[in-house]
Parts: sequence; C-alpha cells; structure tokens
Amino acid sequence: MLCLAQSDNIVFIYKLGTNWGDRKCICNKFKASSSVTCLTWPKSYQGGVVFGLAEGHVKIGITRSNKTGVLYKTKSYVVSLASPNRGKSIISGHLDGSIYIYHID
Repeated sequence: MLCLAQSDNIVFIYKLGTNWGDRKCICNKFKASSSVTCLTWPKSYQGGVVFGLAEGHVKIGITRSNKTGVLYKTKSYVVSLASPNRGKSIISGHLDGSIYIYHID
C-alpha cells in the first residue's frame, strides 16, 4: 500500500503488487478542502490515514468507509505530522510554533 497527496488536494491510497508487473489500483480517495501539507499512517491504527491541511485542520481518511472526518481544527498551517510505533496517537507541528498531541480511540 502506498499513500500520497497530490497537488489537486486529493489523498490517494494505492494497492501495489509484490512484483513489478502486478496491477496497481486506487483503493481509497479522500478529497481535502485545501492543500494537503503532510500525512502519516499510524502503524497501530490501520483504519485510516491522517493528513494536515494548509488551513490548519487535521483530518482522518477512514479506509473502510472512504469518508473523511476532522480530528481537530487550528488556525495555523500544519507543517508536520508524526505517529509513534506504539499507541494510537499523532503529533502535529504548526507554523505558529504550536504542537498538538491527539489520541485516536
């Protein structure tokens, strides 16, 4: 699986094969309201991918339903996202210097 954000404000999850000639396909597609600036796929939470937006929102794309939800909103551009190997949480860094930790249930 490969997750990437494109310049058209859409996050795609691609299913890649194990061999070079295997067929590749789009499994999920999540439309965002502004530019996607960063993303992380929490290893311990396989239900979705988390991405930050230029408008300051941190969203989750839920792979089972192909829908998005807002985890939290800030007024500052999201510059970084990370997820630890253990636990169901993410940490975000913002242009104004703020740092947020969010625990996913």
